[in-house]
Amino acid sequence: MTPIRSSAGQKLPTAVVLGLESNGLGVVRALGREKIPCIALSTPDRHPACDTRYCSVITARSWNLAGVVGGLKEIASRLEVKAPLLITRDQGVLWVSQAREELAPWYEIALPEPDTIDLLMNKRRFLLFAQSKGWPVPKTWFIENRDELLAHKSEYVYPAMLKPQLKNDAFRQHSPKKAFQVNSESELLQTYDLVAQWEEQVVVQEWIGGGDDRIAFCLGYRGRDGATRAAFAGRKLMQWPIQCGNTALSEPAPAKWREPLASLTEALWREVGYCGLGSLEFKMRPRNDQPVIVEPTVGRSDYQSELAVLNGLNIPVISYCDLAGIPYEPPSPPASSVKLVDGFAHWKSFRAYRRLGMITLAAWLRLRSGKRRYMIARRGDMAPFWTSIRIALRYKIGDILEGMFGRNAKERIKRALHVSAKDAH
Repeated sequence: MTPIRSSAGQKLPTAVVLGLESNGLGVVRALGREKIPCIALSTPDRHPACDTRYCSVITARSWNLAGVVGGLKEIASRLEVKAPLLITRDQGVLWVSQAREELAPWYEIALPEPDTIDLLMNKRRFLLFAQSKGWPVPKTWFIENRDELLAHKSEYVYPAMLKPQLKNDAFRQHSPKKAFQVNSESELLQTYDLVAQWEEQVVVQEWIGGGDDRIAFCLGYRGRDGATRAAFAGRKLMQWPIQCGNTALSEPAPAKWREPLASLTEALWREVGYCGLGSLEFKMRPRNDQPVIVEPTVGRSDYQSELAVLNGLNIPVISYCDLAGIPYEPPSPPASSVKLVDGFAHWKSFRAYRRLGMITLAAWLRLRSGKRRYMIARRGDMAPFWTSIRIALRYKIGDILEGMFGRNAKERIKRALHVSAKDAH
């Protein structure tokens, strides 16, 4: 592997990563593999990933447009040259797109045009566009309110999936799942009433058969010149929450899936004039392995993006080098494929499927067999893992105290301890 070098022996420009949770942790570790200097701008709510050794961390004063743009400017004031900017969250994509002219003097940015971002993020626009191009998409109904949901009830085919048209902050914060499988009209109405607390406008969609292992994705990066510089096809093996959640266990896609996934992704990107980081998620039809487009990820890395890095295609570094104008020769892929595991999530997923009688211990062990790496726990960078353990234990202790002594137990115990300490004096 040829080491990354800037021109004329100059120092490598610093990469700036916007958003540092599990997704962002994979990005900064990918940059760290090549010894690329890195600063991350994190949310005010500190995530265990902020304890990684692979980057410096600046905390945004607020997680909104003004707070993020202000934080990025603060970071830029410390840098000598323009920084390649890598984004890991949807909100960050929207805010950077809105402020791209304001940030352009300090950052190298690869994002699609604003209308393209809206096209790909807006579920209604994207579905209608995909249908007009003859691309494979599920049967879909866009519902504005409960009356409209009832008006189309004779058209739905079960099982179906219900999800919000746009995942707003309230939905992200409170919903137990990002999408819901429903198996009857009564379950559909009950689920709608749950989701409508946070987002009234929803999508009802055909449920493509098959398990988590039929969910595929193509991760990649397209330069500002329109050339695709990286494409990696993978698949999920387990999700949490089950069936409609984030990746808990993933691996490279089977060989026969790879070309169809990459070709369809490339066709979409070429059609819309895409640039930057991104991915496309699919569900493979059980009978013929036809990929059905589920949704795009726009302008940012994906939750399972590190899978490509572990299997020899370091997409964050490819993006960084393209933005910085530095040549990069990717290393050879590993001799055997590597699986990516979200340790906490895949254990919860196994327990949930086991309770439903849908997986055996032997089948679970086969799924996770072979060479694997964990999203949080990683040799040489264990601090994020230990921090997550401390946080989990603190919440568990709080739950136990609340169960024993009622709500506000922790505050009452603190007050009692304070009084005892005063009496001792």
